[in-house]
Amino acid sequence: MIRLARVVAVAAVLLATLPVSARVAAAQDTLQVRPDTAEAPALQDSVAEPALPIVLPTPPGNVPIGPLPPHTRYVFTRDSVLWSSHQTLGELLAEIPGVYLTRSGFLGEPTYAQYGGRGGSGLTVYWDGMEWQALGNDTLFAEPGQIPLVYLRRVEVEVAPAALKVYLVSERHERPATRSVVRIASGSFSSAAYAGMFQYHWNSGITLDLAANFHGTDGLNGLAQSDQLDLWAKVGWMPSPTVGATYQIVRRNFDRAEVTADDEVAIPELQGARTDYLFSMFAGTRADGLGLRAEGGLASSSWSPDSGAALPEQRVRQAWARVGYARPSWSAGIRGRLADARTTASVEGRLGWVPVPGIALAGDAYWRQHKGDRTSKGVNASAGLYHGFASLTGAISLNDAVQAPSLLSDTATATLDWSVTAGLDTKWLTGHAGLARRDAYQALPYPDLALIAELSPSPATTYAVADLRVRPTRWLTLGGWYSDPVSGEAADFQPPKHARWEATLRSKFWPTFRSGVFDLKVEVAAESWSTGTAGLDAGGQSIILPGATFWEFHVSFQIVSFTAFWNLRNARLTEGQFVPRLAYPVSAQYFGVHWTFSS
Repeated sequence: MIRLARVVAVAAVLLATLPVSARVAAAQDTLQVRPDTAEAPALQDSVAEPALPIVLPTPPGNVPIGPLPPHTRYVFTRDSVLWSSHQTLGELLAEIPGVYLTRSGFLGEPTYAQYGGRGGSGLTVYWDGMEWQALGNDTLFAEPGQIPLVYLRRVEVEVAPAALKVYLVSERHERPATRSVVRIASGSFSSAAYAGMFQYHWNSGITLDLAANFHGTDGLNGLAQSDQLDLWAKVGWMPSPTVGATYQIVRRNFDRAEVTADDEVAIPELQGARTDYLFSMFAGTRADGLGLRAEGGLASSSWSPDSGAALPEQRVRQAWARVGYARPSWSAGIRGRLADARTTASVEGRLGWVPVPGIALAGDAYWRQHKGDRTSKGVNASAGLYHGFASLTGAISLNDAVQAPSLLSDTATATLDWSVTAGLDTKWLTGHAGLARRDAYQALPYPDLALIAELSPSPATTYAVADLRVRPTRWLTLGGWYSDPVSGEAADFQPPKHARWEATLRSKFWPTFRSGVFDLKVEVAAESWSTGTAGLDAGGQSIILPGATFWEFHVSFQIVSFTAFWNLRNARLTEGQFVPRLAYPVSAQYFGVHWTFSS
């Protein structure tokens, strides 16, 4: 199966290059992860993303519209992903202040995003409007380490005091021309990755997107073999800028070997495939997204195990619809969902409003019905004051929610969380500092991390969170973030004094290459934390997460649309681990090339 997957992936990459010519345009760079504040003009980012000329209409991204107060949403664009070292959604989320990744090994091993002391329930993922259902090995919680970035056009992350909502926008193509992408990479431990994508947009409004992505590795010391093959296809039709429909299929094949530690199963084997079907449609009164808009969709998600695999077959079918109305200074919408398993019904409402320049308000409320006569409900609200380069934002979340709807024994837990953040945004300096108070919580453990039998109950804790980005010159950027509990105790996998920083040198060599055909990026990054905890073992004893510092080097350069990159993880040979007893590789290299072709 592994050899067949490699052959299919390589073939898809080669086929993606056949119908295109070598005439390409230089990709625009948006590099930094920036707070996005949607519709309020005074809150827009200081540097807007340069966009390709839009010739033909494309479907909307199915993400909640604003306005939103400052520092409540982060946006990752196609180009910012290209110029980073990130391979999966999990690695991308590490840019969010306070996020800790359970990197249980090299590529392909379980990676969950820890935020706010809520375990897996602190992350909700939507794909083009469809709520991502946990199936297969991630039966309880979505695993962002399994979601590749190859065929994502945009990722938006809404930040609440103790939760993240991630909205994935699939690739789309605006121009009546062929666009193809090829990516080939290799690295330590016999690692290899192949990706290819083909896109075309006809003048009639019909669109076609095809992609394949494969990555495989033997893992540290050849004892953690893992292969994943992703196939994606999407067909769309937009007869006008205000009406359209799409149908897409995503299939992920997994083949991961069991990993042991001291003769104990640390990570169970994974063999099977996940398939998602999504049909969605929309109609609106205006092409710019304002006015009245209605959206809806039908989706089916299934897990099919290989013969002899321990995980049973699973399936969730769902339908959703949303109606909203937006003006430049306010928006409102309501969304309903029905499904045949787990969460069988839900209703959500959202509101954003800028009553006067300098004030932004936003809020949402939800109600969900789960199998087993259980319900979840909650309200989230935020308010921001902004003037010139300064801002002040407060947020509060009141929830009484079930962590894992797939577990009939799991009941709702009531929590009250709040945060307050002050911000500064100038041409050369951007920074935020604030406090986030997270309520007491008992998070569920992860089935994929078998050495951790339980997670410890976390008490009510107040965290200090800060981020800073300084750009003293056009070619140098210094940035990072810091999180530390100032009252209470840090939750499991939320180590105290947790920080991530990077120094980035970026040069387009303008005096020599004024046309912009050449671009270079050199980055040094580090992630560090002090000693914390990582749950309880089978005997009920606390598992210590020792403090550690991991360094990473990244180099990439671009000539027109050809990009080459090299990444070195754990560059200073740290012996620590992100998950205790699961070794993280030292001096692990990953390098490759990326081409974009347009006719």
